[in-house]
Amino acid sequence: MRLAVVAHTIGLILRLFGVLLVAPLVVDLIYGNYDQARGFAIAGVSAAIVGELARRLHRGARELSRIEGLAVVAFSWFVVSFFAAIPYLWSGLTFVDAAFESMSGLTTTGATIFRDFSLYSEGLFFWRGMTQWLGGMGVIALFIAILPALAIAGRQLFFAEAPGPDKERLTPRIRHTAIRLWGLYVVLTGVEIVMLWWFGMPLFDAFCHAFTTMSAGGFSPNPESIAGYENPAVEWVFIGFIFVAGANYSLWYRFFRGKPLALIRDEEFRVYLVVVLAASLLLGVFLYQFSLDPGQAYLDNAPAGAVLDHASVETIARHSSFQVLTIVTTAGFATDDFNLWNDSAKAVLLLLMFLGGCAGSAAGGPKLIRLWLVAKFTYVELFKVLHPHGVRPVRLGKRVVSTEVMQSIVAFFVMYLVIFSVSVVVLIGLGADMMTGITASIATLGNIGPGFSTVGPMSSYADFDPLSKWVLFVNMWVGRLEVMTVLIFLQPGVWRGAHWRRFAHQTEEVA
Repeated sequence: MRLAVVAHTIGLILRLFGVLLVAPLVVDLIYGNYDQARGFAIAGVSAAIVGELARRLHRGARELSRIEGLAVVAFSWFVVSFFAAIPYLWSGLTFVDAAFESMSGLTTTGATIFRDFSLYSEGLFFWRGMTQWLGGMGVIALFIAILPALAIAGRQLFFAEAPGPDKERLTPRIRHTAIRLWGLYVVLTGVEIVMLWWFGMPLFDAFCHAFTTMSAGGFSPNPESIAGYENPAVEWVFIGFIFVAGANYSLWYRFFRGKPLALIRDEEFRVYLVVVLAASLLLGVFLYQFSLDPGQAYLDNAPAGAVLDHASVETIARHSSFQVLTIVTTAGFATDDFNLWNDSAKAVLLLLMFLGGCAGSAAGGPKLIRLWLVAKFTYVELFKVLHPHGVRPVRLGKRVVSTEVMQSIVAFFVMYLVIFSVSVVVLIGLGADMMTGITASIATLGNIGPGFSTVGPMSSYADFDPLSKWVLFVNMWVGRLEVMTVLIFLQPGVWRGAHWRRFAHQTEEVA
């Protein structure tokens, strides 16, 4: 692995990332927050200078090997998170809190250490939403789309940032694929901004929420998340766009290009649809039971003449479908404090935390396609027990899934559960209660955001000690890159051949 080439490519990314800090700077200038604007200026200039210095470490060939592509993706997310944390430091947060909030944004986790939202500027809330929007489709994918110098390394970077069993391209050129996906992403974000504003949400809040919806992020400028707006029409808008964010963007591209059957023909999308509908129905039943409990205050403000005793059918359907979608897609919003719901309802949400959305979506988590293939693989193995000489391959649609793919999926789940288990043990050992330790671990590793107990949707992660926050910081980083992209660098063999030697020009740049 040529470290100079890796540093050079990260420098290109970091230099352009510094330019993006102009947007929140302008927002703070518009709102008269001049001191916070200086924080964004310092962050942008620092990123640009360090990026330029790193870029100059190598001037030769930039064709990346597979391991170099993985290194660029893994460590660019890590490095960028610290420069993205500078505005938080400037606003008065400690270093660990600033790094936590920054990584939570870029990885679209949505876990926050903010308590008093009145202490922070509009530009900072815009930056929180913007980091999630960048991270949702992928920072690397954005820079591949707009930076010709990365085009030659596009394939390795694009696939390393979006790992999974199904790596699909829309066009022969990776750069064109990135451009088209980002184009769709921008259009959908714009449509949501207009719809949220049309149905009564303030324009600034509409921008912030559209950023964090299409990225399945969950950050909100309102301390009570979506519940703070008390607007059912807005909640239905969120339900629609969260559903879109949790499905494969390549399928949506084909859908809007006049191929509506592309969605229903996709096996993973059908599984996604069934999971959402079934879980929403089950959660709705449990919420109905909860609403009949006279000792609870759930939905006491239901409209007069509602069909049910304490809540209308529409209200329960809206709350159940919203919360199912926001958990399974790892968006992390809330229309109610589900930390106060009964155990049956919370059990449904806890199970959904271990699923994730579709491959190729903005959602985090293990991804439904992996779980579906593991279920099929298990069925095939049981079939072989009954029919030792029978032959039945694992299929996804009409394609046979290779043994190598299944091995990688099984390895992924083993490492995912190991990291989750270690995180739980460490957090509990550092003083967290059992429910907090479990849900904080899966909520950060799965990039979900809120959990139960002290990390509920109306709470924050501020009460964790610094070491626990660093553990959760790593969880978010590893989870967003789907484990293997980061863990590969724990192998000594990866570093044994690493060097800083410069190479002469060997390839031509191809845009």
